[in-house]
Amino acid sequence: MNTSNYSPSRESFFGQKWTERQLWTLRIAAAAAGAILLAGVFYWNYPFANAEPLPPPAAQPLPVEVVAIESQNSYAAQRTYTGVLVAAKTSELSFELPGKITHFRVDEGDHVQQGEQLAQLDDRHLLARIAQTKAERDQQQAVLEELKAGPRAEVIAAADAEVRQLHAELKLQESNKKRRELLIERSAISRETLEDAVFGAEAAQGRLDAARSRLEELRQGTRIEQIDAQKARVAGLEAQLVDLEHEREDTRLVAPFSGTIARRNFDEGAVITAGQAVFRLVQHQPLEAWFGLPPEAAASLSRGDVLPVTVDGQSREAVVTGIVPELDATTRTQTVILTLDADAAQGWVPAQVARVSLASERDEEGFWLPNSALLQGSRGLWSVYVVEEAGRVARRDVEVIYSESERSFVRGTLTSGERVVASGVNRLVPDMHVRIHSASESQN
Repeated sequence: MNTSNYSPSRESFFGQKWTERQLWTLRIAAAAAGAILLAGVFYWNYPFANAEPLPPPAAQPLPVEVVAIESQNSYAAQRTYTGVLVAAKTSELSFELPGKITHFRVDEGDHVQQGEQLAQLDDRHLLARIAQTKAERDQQQAVLEELKAGPRAEVIAAADAEVRQLHAELKLQESNKKRRELLIERSAISRETLEDAVFGAEAAQGRLDAARSRLEELRQGTRIEQIDAQKARVAGLEAQLVDLEHEREDTRLVAPFSGTIARRNFDEGAVITAGQAVFRLVQHQPLEAWFGLPPEAAASLSRGDVLPVTVDGQSREAVVTGIVPELDATTRTQTVILTLDADAAQGWVPAQVARVSLASERDEEGFWLPNSALLQGSRGLWSVYVVEEAGRVARRDVEVIYSESERSFVRGTLTSGERVVASGVNRLVPDMHVRIHSASESQN
């Protein structure tokens, strides 16, 4: 067996035996790797062996935009109050009489004019009562006219003839009485026959007196008291007719003002009671906006002031038409009423939410700053950065007195004329170098 190619020193770490060729190949590869490593070390270190280290790059100032502040002795605080749009007039329409609805003339959504008839009740029984009362009135009126005209000549003549007839009858009865008195003296007749003659004469005298009285009354005409009494009877019937006509008018439901029918509660044939709501009528124009304001805010307003009212982002002018002189028991606010004319209220409807802003002047020293210049600090304070003469920024604490959507009124360790960083304050730290640039540069 040939063992010349093997030796104990030729075993690998894992006990594997390599050939002579494999050992030479390994030696050549190790020598090449060492040469490459030496060449790399020499290449990277030799040119810079004697060179000096480079200085660190210089920091560039951060560009910022600033605003110059001026001290103010007061500020106008804007306060926004929420209210609601209210129709100028809203009414629940009903009949004053009970009855059956015979027909409607309008429906929900219809626009009606003032005085327009909306619905009708059954009025047949009422018309019959009116006709009966008119007949009674006409009858009594005829009697009154007869009393005013007085008795006719024919009636007076007849009464005069009756008086003459009764006068002749009285003479006859007296003659009979005298004859019978003579006969009774002679005992030719009985006492009873004489008494009949006396009674007949007295009765004839009574009838004659009555006829004369009637004749005298006819000749003098109708008494004024009789005419007044008859006039009163006629006037009473006239009043009944007027009342019935009013009831007839109440059977027709009319619009008290121009507006739109918002709701109809019944249909034809429904029997309703007096005062039961049939329609809901709403007058959309002019439209009113009702706001509950604090008493001090309401005191700054007066009737006739023009204020902008905002609804759904649209702002339109309204006029103050009323200020309630007492506080609401629930909200403890004072109601202020603003009225919008037809053009201003176009497209708006009652019950929409409305807002109004009021400005009040308040005495306070401070500065106006954009909200982007404020940096939240500790303990409820805020901070701003001021650019000093050396181009460095310094941090100042301020207190926000009043804030709007884009700016705030502050007070603190600031002086008039200082330059306050307007935006990007979160990138700054105290003593940092900055460079002031214009707004056009910041946009670029």
